[in-house]
Amino acid sequence: MASAQANEQFNTLTDTRDPFFRNAQAGYNLRSFYLNRDVPDNTATRTDQEAWAFGGALYARTGWWADTIQLGTTYYFSLPLHAPDDKDGTRLLSPGQNPISVLGELYVRARHANHTLTVGRQEIDMNYARASGVRSNRGDTTFVGRQDIRMVPVTYEAVLLTGKPDPSVNYYAGYVSKAKPINMNHFDSMGRLYGADGSDSGMYMTGVQWAPMQDVWTQAWYHQVPDGLRIAYLDGDYVSRWSTSGYFRLAAQYADQRSIGDDLITSGKPFSTSHAGLYGEIGWDTLTIYSAYGRTGTGSDLRMPTSSGPNYTQQLVRSFVRAGEKVAMIGVGANLDSWIRGMSVWVDYASGHDAVDANKGGVALPDETEFNIGMIWTYRQKGSVFDQMRLRVRAGWITDKTPAGDRHTTDYRIDVNVPISFL
Repeated sequence: MASAQANEQFNTLTDTRDPFFRNAQAGYNLRSFYLNRDVPDNTATRTDQEAWAFGGALYARTGWWADTIQLGTTYYFSLPLHAPDDKDGTRLLSPGQNPISVLGELYVRARHANHTLTVGRQEIDMNYARASGVRSNRGDTTFVGRQDIRMVPVTYEAVLLTGKPDPSVNYYAGYVSKAKPINMNHFDSMGRLYGADGSDSGMYMTGVQWAPMQDVWTQAWYHQVPDGLRIAYLDGDYVSRWSTSGYFRLAAQYADQRSIGDDLITSGKPFSTSHAGLYGEIGWDTLTIYSAYGRTGTGSDLRMPTSSGPNYTQQLVRSFVRAGEKVAMIGVGANLDSWIRGMSVWVDYASGHDAVDANKGGVALPDETEFNIGMIWTYRQKGSVFDQMRLRVRAGWITDKTPAGDRHTTDYRIDVNVPISFL
């Protein structure tokens, strides 16, 4: 009798009609990436960085048990296919051209109504939905993000509460103890990642995103690493449409970073800096023209070790957020879907000047320019194992204008991403 009851309980638990099992997901996000960069050490010598890697992410997550609890895990890896020992530095692999292999996510989620608590190793993506049909104008929308620019994204050991108390409002609040950089196998404290050697401090963070009406949205964030620094960030985005395909977009942002407490990041010496940016975009039919301007305070470079940059002027290689730097960027993108399904291309150019070395009394740094071209193609075929496969080809040419002459850097990269679902 007891055995029959036990079997009945087991069958009930594993019944695929239970959403915990029925809605489970598992898959492999296959990725391969080649990067070749030629960097000048000085006017006489150069350093080559080159690697071709294969890997991606194997993931699994359950459905919601009792509409309350979910479990999830992701294993990330990057293996060298071609990685000369003397060409390290691409960040596709760990230092020394070694493989990356890490359990980047292992979390439990609990939800109630429109509020969700995630505990454990996790990706943190603060991106809110853009207005339909507009360009993605930055990699991450705050200073804690995925920084998904190589083989493996940043993941965090964190406790994060998110919620949507109103259809127009999202909020986030939590504590991040550690983060795993994109080319590392291990997690390190947020204090050390921001430059405070020997610090085990984590980061407190909170923010709110608000979309009061269609095509208008804004967000505000606050991050703090005790005895390290605090970051305040605000931005807003507005789209005005004159037809079904024609629109004008205007955005603005402001960030303030400064040391607090014992100033461990700068060995007891206080610092402060800021960054302000403006962004404009015009789109119609298949064409998009965009431009941005940014200015960073003279007190310090902008620090963003766990983000690909919320700044509008982030380029393929350079960030253009050195102390004192003023940067202007312009670009053109074209959607070629009507000629080649899933194809788009872009060209952009950025120029930064007036940067200084804040650690050396404001010594002037070389002006810098970056010219980029890129192509992205996404395969769309419902039911195909290759549905949503993405191919990107990008190239960048950078010039540093030094007193001894111009120094040129070239950057070429190709990556393929194929999402494969097992369940």
